[in-house]
Amino acid sequence: MNEIAAVENTLVPAGIDHTISPETARRIANATPPNTIRAYTADRAAFRRWCALTGRTPLPATAETAAEYATYLALGGALQHDGSRKGSAAPRTIERALSAIRTEHRENGYPDTPDLLGARRVVKDHRRERSDRGIRDRQATAISVDDLRAMVDACDPDTLAGTRDRALIVLGFSMMVRRSELVALNTLGDLTDTRDGVDVLIRWSKTDQDAIGELVAVHYGAHPRTCPVRLLGAWRERLAAVRPAEGPLWIPIDKKDRLPHQPGYCGKPGTGRLTGKAVGIILRDAARRAGVSTDALSAHSLRAGGATAAYSAGNDLLSISRRGRWKDGSPVLLRYIRDVDRWKNNPMSGVL
Repeated sequence: MNEIAAVENTLVPAGIDHTISPETARRIANATPPNTIRAYTADRAAFRRWCALTGRTPLPATAETAAEYATYLALGGALQHDGSRKGSAAPRTIERALSAIRTEHRENGYPDTPDLLGARRVVKDHRRERSDRGIRDRQATAISVDDLRAMVDACDPDTLAGTRDRALIVLGFSMMVRRSELVALNTLGDLTDTRDGVDVLIRWSKTDQDAIGELVAVHYGAHPRTCPVRLLGAWRERLAAVRPAEGPLWIPIDKKDRLPHQPGYCGKPGTGRLTGKAVGIILRDAARRAGVSTDALSAHSLRAGGATAAYSAGNDLLSISRRGRWKDGSPVLLRYIRDVDRWKNNPMSGVL
């Protein structure tokens, strides 16, 4: 008891209960995905610029300030860094901006500020106005199997870049993968060869923030030219020959087919890992070479295309949901399914 009393009576530096170590701060910061950090940083900076122009206080902001800012974005007033106007923001873009503002307040000790009720009603009205004008939120085009094959054929297998791009495109489609999950893959620990194909480990994802991890079984395809296992094997073999060390599965390659560690590499300096943005660029470049439309084509088109192709082939919704790691009842996945059913099932068949 005397020891406990001695500890209790020890003088504690003022404010220590409200401090954290650099290591704890690092772990807290790392818990948020990099893409979210980048988006929130930009949203918060834009909000502060608007507050400076209008004489309002960004932190703590009032409910009225949040509502006015939502209207400002809805009316197309957002300023770019070069001073140009961005145009009317989509409702989900405004919702993200409000989330960024609210999160910043919470991080700075204002958990209940600002009240976003009015701002969210502005967004609701904005969404209705857009609907009345026939404007729909832009969504990624789902790649069809025919377009996928054309894009793969347009990649030169005699080059490192072509070999990489063929494997990346088909594996992303087959796994119905998010771009963040795709570029996070490593050659060591994430790929396990099996008799029936390859086990791919998704270490963490949008729906697995606790990083429990999930194995996705990638089977051999029926068509050799779009078989994810064969194309992935070809890329891994080429990669091992030019980069013996383990590391990221997908790496940057410059226009002269050189890797970042090779002499003369003229690409942008970075981590040596392909970025999510680069996946979309690779996809659009392959589409242009193949004569496939690039309208609304993005990295997410692989995920959307894989899901719609699987459902069109008769696979059940549960297996598709599990493979793509969608939450049960995901409205995004259900939208893909509805797009297929609009033409797959005709309730007026035999009526008219």
